[in-house]
Amino acid sequence: MSDSISDKSIQIEILDTLDRLSSDMLSRFGKLTQADWDAPSRCDMWSVKDVGSHMAMVFAAYLNFIARSIEGNAMPPEGLPDPGIADGRSFAERLGSRAIEISENDLTTPKALIDRLSELDASLLGSFRSLSDGQWDLPAYHPVNQISPRGLLWWKLFETSIHCWDALNALDDSYGVDARAAVLLRGVWKNAQMNRWFITPDREQVDLLTLDIDLGDTQGLRIINQGGTPKIIDRPEDQSSANAVISVDPSLFALLITARTSLETAIEEGIAAVSGDRRGVHWFNTWFQGS
Repeated sequence: MSDSISDKSIQIEILDTLDRLSSDMLSRFGKLTQADWDAPSRCDMWSVKDVGSHMAMVFAAYLNFIARSIEGNAMPPEGLPDPGIADGRSFAERLGSRAIEISENDLTTPKALIDRLSELDASLLGSFRSLSDGQWDLPAYHPVNQISPRGLLWWKLFETSIHCWDALNALDDSYGVDARAAVLLRGVWKNAQMNRWFITPDREQVDLLTLDIDLGDTQGLRIINQGGTPKIIDRPEDQSSANAVISVDPSLFALLITARTSLETAIEEGIAAVSGDRRGVHWFNTWFQGS
């Protein structure tokens, strides 16, 4: 199946996947104790409840972005930067402090946080499902780039699957990125309008470097870096030009490309492997330093 950002069947599958992920997330959150909510998450400086507050903040923002898009307004809301300026690293401090502020001043109890998350999640998924065919590709704001409501759907998948891991894996290290969501996220990793959020340009690298990602039964990816900014595409049938190949499953790759997990550790543990030029590990770490 194609994972093109404009593929309607993928749009439907993402919505169905998000329905399932949201139900599971809220069920798991409902079983957490106060000590669980106060525990450190996998995000530096954030507790589990801060991750939940961040998700609530983002879902509310996406509702606003969709509503503005339908009204013909793709300009940034007051206080937000023009699209295409911010990325995950430059925006991290702002997002982090705002999440903590919400935890401390607004959503101060587990019930308040879960109720708000449930309300916003249902409203956001309802907004996506109510879009007409002609509204999916209207211009819409996001700090990373001007995208569309369809692009915001992909961001919803990214935010839900990755931040659920941030919160829940901190409490249960057997919790992984949802397998189906991880496969669908290929559409985010290779979309140039979106992936600048988590790519760190390497301006010193001028020679052509090609790093292939072997995702097992899922179609792999190719990362090409020349002139500083890596480009991510589908892995071609002719793989002879790759300098190195990293072999990993899609769920783990979602953590590696967002720098949630160390590639070196994954290789040591035997859950990832590198062949060819072993400097591929260094290149990967240089290009993907966290979001």
